[in-house]
Amino acid sequence: MEKLIIIGSGPAGLSAGIYAARGGLQPVILEGLESGGQLMQTQHVANYPGFPESVSGSQIIAAMRAQAEKAGVRFVMDEVRGVDFSGPVKKLQTLMGDTLEAEAVIIASGAGVTKTNLPGEAKYWGRGISACLTCDGAFYAKRRVALVGEGPATVGATRYLASLGAEVVATVSPAEVAEFAGDAAHLTQIIRKEGVPLVVDGVFLLTARKPQTAFLAGAVALDASGHVVVTEARTSVAGVFAAGDCARPRHKQAVIAAGDGALAALEAQRYISSNKDKED
Repeated sequence: MEKLIIIGSGPAGLSAGIYAARGGLQPVILEGLESGGQLMQTQHVANYPGFPESVSGSQIIAAMRAQAEKAGVRFVMDEVRGVDFSGPVKKLQTLMGDTLEAEAVIIASGAGVTKTNLPGEAKYWGRGISACLTCDGAFYAKRRVALVGEGPATVGATRYLASLGAEVVATVSPAEVAEFAGDAAHLTQIIRKEGVPLVVDGVFLLTARKPQTAFLAGAVALDASGHVVVTEARTSVAGVFAAGDCARPRHKQAVIAAGDGALAALEAQRYISSNKDKED
């Protein structure tokens, strides 16, 4: 049985792993089938502390992972498909058919952008298509951008991008888009089902970011949007903690997720130490 298992290998999971390893918990990170989380899809990050020049999300993840490995974190490429938190021993069922047991668990499974899956989206993701205004908005000063989405969020997004000097040329519903097109290296236009193509330098998707919590299946309290309900990283179940985008309905930022991960690790360390004191 492990002392601590961390679900997820994005900034929250890696930060939790670093703090937990330094605290002597010998943590295991279940990194999923695609390690690194959503940050791996961000090409330019200019607001992460410690990096004065713009870097890619993959560079940040690589540095955090190297630090975690040096601290003694063990990584397992497997995905959690179900959990049983009903007893003092926390049990996790994985895609590979294993049942893992731990004294404590940190859920850092993140939140995935709801993509349109339209032609060209995958090709130009990170090369003109983004879902993070605060990550990439500043790169479009004095350039033409379009928003793909609907609802009140588009108003705030337009104002925010305008404050950065970007020219928002249109807001388009996903249903209006036929294809995202470009010059093979970068997005250059939105092909609409009706009307002339929109010539743009960038597109921001304002679709919802869905927390990756379906595997919990009622094991811990979730809010109406599926985010794990937490108080100081503690969930509704003793010994189970949550950090990052899966537990944060607003402000989905890498630096905030990393801070959440550190807090979750400290709370897990406190929980495990308390249980040991009771046994003694």
